[in-house]
This record gives sequence, C-alpha cells and structure tokens, in this order.
Amino acid sequence: MHMFNHIPINFQQAELIEKDDSHYYQTPDGDIFPSITTILHKTMSVEKQQSLQNWKEQEIAAQYITEESSIIGTQTHKLIENHLNEIAQTDEVRLLSVAHFNNLIPFLQKINDIHGIELRLYSKKMKLAGMSDCIAKYNGELSIIDYKTKRSNQQEEWMTDHFIQGTAYSEMFKELTGIEVKQVVILVSSEKNTRMEFIKRTDDYKDLLTQRLNQFYKIIE
Repeated sequence: MHMFNHIPINFQQAELIEKDDSHYYQTPDGDIFPSITTILHKTMSVEKQQSLQNWKEQEIAAQYITEESSIIGTQTHKLIENHLNEIAQTDEVRLLSVAHFNNLIPFLQKINDIHGIELRLYSKKMKLAGMSDCIAKYNGELSIIDYKTKRSNQQEEWMTDHFIQGTAYSEMFKELTGIEVKQVVILVSSEKNTRMEFIKRTDDYKDLLTQRLNQFYKIIE
C-alpha cells in the first residue's frame, strides 16, 4: 500500500545550466531564462545585502557555514524527495540532514495528490524559470510546497522572498499546464529542533513578483 497518491503532470521540462556563476535554465525551445532564485538574489534590498556582507566580514567561519548549510539543505531535500516517492534511502547523509528530515515528518504527512517533485518549470511570458520542490495538495489544497533548513527560528517578515519564489512557481505551472495553484506552503526545520509552517495566498505576492522582475530586467539592460 502506497502512502502517497501521485498525479503526474506531463510537460517538457527545462534543463538547468550554469551561467555567470548563477542558475539559468534552457527551455525545450532553446530559450535561456534566469532562475527565480537568481532574480531574487540580484534584486535583494540594499539593507539585506549590507546585512549579509556584515555577517560575512564578522563571522570567521562564514564560508564553512555557507558550504555546510548548502550540503545539509541538499541532503534534506533528497531525503524528503525519496520519502514522497517511497524510495529507500541508500546514500550516506549527515546526521543533521536526517534530524531535519525527521523534524519535518509531521508536515510531510499533510501532503498528498502529488503533481510533481523537483519540476523544472519556466515561463516564456515572464522570461524566468526555476525548480519547485513539490506541487501537491497540502491539507487538501493544491499548493506550491518548499522546504527550508535553517540554523535558527524564522520570522514571517524574513520569508517574503520565499513567498515570491513560490508565487513564481505557481505562475509558471499555470502557464505550462493550465492548472492554477493559489497557495504557497513553506516548511522550515531549524537547528533549534523547531519546525515552522508558513502558508500564504499567491494572489498576495503577484505584484511583488512583477516588481522584482521589472527591477531585474532593468539591471541587465
């Protein structure tokens, strides 16, 4: 007996490519679009950029922490992906990755009717792309679901870019499939052994997404 029902949605996905030290995607038609994460990074507020720079200068282990966080995040995502696909985990992973995964299980139990995992989406209309962690029903409502591993507890006001990112995925998914997704769910596990669930409506972030896209394309003109 399967734990999760899968409703695969078929469309030709984009291919991830590296360009200018950033993530870009090539569409089946050959167009190359920046990822939504690249766009959000390049249009980060001056205050946020300064705060990040200050942390890098003051934290002697900044590079190590950044690299470790990336490894832990990638491994945790793979554990969740295998769990949702009901595939046995064979690769060795860090204990912290396993701890994050176990911490998120109560939230993962709210997922079903999975339309896609790690879908490489794109939009010709918005000229952007990206890979969504999971598109599935969450507590019965079709949602863009993203998982985050953090060192500390998060506050809602820190999560705005993640809500914009999820809204971008919903817009891309609708353009490719005709299926509308109106909810973004961000599931966070922190090293403080806490778990947080943030649920937002995509309609509330469409204007912010448009602003950031316009800002990005002005920068690169």
